[in-house]
Amino acid sequence: MTIRKHNPWETSSDISALMPLGTRNVSLFAHASGLSRHQGDPVVIFFTGAGAPAAGYIKVQQHISSFVRTLFYDRAGYDRSTLPSSNVESLTAQDAAKDLGALLKQIDVLPPYILVGHSYGGILLREFLHLQLKEHHPTDPTEVIAGVVLYDTGTELEYAFFPRLPSADLLAVSNDIDWEVLTKLKAESGMTDEEWSDAMEAGQRTREKVAQREDTHGSARVLAEKMQLERHIYKGGNLAVIRCNSARDYQMMYDEGVRIGGGTKEERAGARKFIHEWGMHNFPMAKVQGELVGDQGNTLHQELPHWGHDSVFRKPELVGDVVEWVLHKLDDGKKEREMGHGLSIRAGD
Repeated sequence: MTIRKHNPWETSSDISALMPLGTRNVSLFAHASGLSRHQGDPVVIFFTGAGAPAAGYIKVQQHISSFVRTLFYDRAGYDRSTLPSSNVESLTAQDAAKDLGALLKQIDVLPPYILVGHSYGGILLREFLHLQLKEHHPTDPTEVIAGVVLYDTGTELEYAFFPRLPSADLLAVSNDIDWEVLTKLKAESGMTDEEWSDAMEAGQRTREKVAQREDTHGSARVLAEKMQLERHIYKGGNLAVIRCNSARDYQMMYDEGVRIGGGTKEERAGARKFIHEWGMHNFPMAKVQGELVGDQGNTLHQELPHWGHDSVFRKPELVGDVVEWVLHKLDDGKKEREMGHGLSIRAGD
């Protein structure tokens, strides 16, 4: 195996830059780190949740980079990444997927990729998956997309069923709570004061630029029209679907909001209804993502009942363990191919 020459985006232990793209006149901030990439090695690309810039996932990147090459980036409007000069009214997953493809070409980081998505990042991930498979037409999908990790991600079904996540009623009840203080998020994240400050400032820059422009529900509907699940577009691939206990998060928000007097009687009733319906429907809506591979390929379904939606920030090893599962499956597949090749040679002797 050889290292690709003269590309710091694949060899430097840590490199970051704001990269101007020809498409849509957008510049995206990218940050690559980890082991030098050998020819054929996968690189992990991370898709962040709605309103969550990559700086907030710094501990995830640090952990995963200890054993595999990573690329974390901010899509248009996030943190230091710019908005399109065309002054578009909405930011869609479809445009974001195209921008990422242009970024990877710009920095010359070729497949295979391991795609990891969190929250709304799952919609973005699957749009990018769709574009890559359409562009490369691989016989074996893992030649292009070595693995997919959907870590408590949103689905087209969730966005179709729930007009808002969380519901407007629950937001009204919990409007005055401080989630970080309530749940000790900063302490449990393991971030240094500087890392935490960087993440907070990145989040503020993102809110100022993006505001309500990211079209999560519209993007999910466009994704649904592609019928990825029915067509098993990633059949033969390595897929991990992780579901956390987000219903517990919503219940904590509600309980604390009520404790401090938040919400009207009607809003509290609406919030309770939302939490109940979320608890009923979240499991099947998450489970159905396994249909991306159908009955072909390797699938891991994992329930994390003791961890909430923000567990990705509290214990990065949870994400790392699943990425390592993908790497083990890739190694197993490589060994099987090598054994098969050896048998065919012996058979011809």
